[in-house]
Amino acid sequence: MRKRSQTILVAITGIVSLLPYIALQIVGMQSVLIVMLSGITNSHTVQEISLLVAFVILAAFTYTSGLRGATLTAILKDILIWITVVAVIIVVPLSIGGFGTAFRDVKPSYVTVPNSLVTGYATLVLGSALALYLYPHAINGVLSSESVHKLRRSTALLPLYGIGLAIMALMGILVYAVPPAMNFLSHFPESSRGILVVPSLILYSMPPWFTGIALLGIFIGGLVPAAIMAMSQANLLTRNIIKEIRPNTSASSEIRITKISSTVFKFVALGFVFTIPATYAISLQLLGGILIIQILPAVFFGLYIKSLRKEALIPGLLVGIFSGTFMVEYTNHFGALTSSLFNIPIFGSLYIAVVALTFNLTISFGGSIIMNRKDGLALFQTKKQ
Repeated sequence: MRKRSQTILVAITGIVSLLPYIALQIVGMQSVLIVMLSGITNSHTVQEISLLVAFVILAAFTYTSGLRGATLTAILKDILIWITVVAVIIVVPLSIGGFGTAFRDVKPSYVTVPNSLVTGYATLVLGSALALYLYPHAINGVLSSESVHKLRRSTALLPLYGIGLAIMALMGILVYAVPPAMNFLSHFPESSRGILVVPSLILYSMPPWFTGIALLGIFIGGLVPAAIMAMSQANLLTRNIIKEIRPNTSASSEIRITKISSTVFKFVALGFVFTIPATYAISLQLLGGILIIQILPAVFFGLYIKSLRKEALIPGLLVGIFSGTFMVEYTNHFGALTSSLFNIPIFGSLYIAVVALTFNLTISFGGSIIMNRKDGLALFQTKKQ
């Protein structure tokens, strides 16, 4: 019974942790549509229409494509994004006179990390790295690989995406040297400008034919991950929750539940879009990381350390989730999520996921040690008798 409870609890954690992550992908898709619909004068109307269209396309794509369709589309997505990243990072600096021009127009506070946030940034990197392969959609990708050789090769190439992300960050600097793009951003509320930086930079610095290709790549770049995430959520619900409770569920019922639940989960994820300012959209991903990293002791350490006890892992997971959630709410004064860092006087600002994981690990390992010693003592006394 405890094993079933732990399985269901881990599955629920995986499902919930992906909700804000899917919302982040929807926000990315929305940003492309906002730029494409920029001819409409009312910016609020543009944002609402863009959000609706992005959600409908995502729901329809997930329902009809399946994992194979999403995987094949991902190939096109990767090609388009890399073409865009390489072209923009070469063409724009040449057209404005180099990166020096861009950095000259940026406020110093935008390109430096305050000393008070150094520990926060370091723990954010650590927490994000630990959470990366714990997400359910990462497992979906591994299990759907064609061969072990191809899985190893693709995994070895994954660090290349880190280079792409670094270049994307530089685009946030380049936009300051492109006046038309800055003028475009000024038409939108500050809470919405963050997600529009890269699409607006492309729109006002690249030729029209290339802009279409680049915006398509960005749109698909949000569509494909969101679709795979929704599928993994649905799989967790059917195979790790419903099948645990009702083992005799038929294959046809599983498929039906999976399709319906993936759509429902996207509706729930959409709610996060309205609770977090778009400028802090990355907080959606960090919020998911705070939750998913709490399954690390049960899913990862539990595979290699046989002395860990389910009786300690379950309370550890629950304490990690609730403490992480509380710190998020407390840090943001129980309002809109704008930060995922928690300030501890001795250590400074820390990524909440790492702090909550520390509580989790303490209970999981500490509780297991106490119970194992207690059982060992009981066994010793029984043999002595």
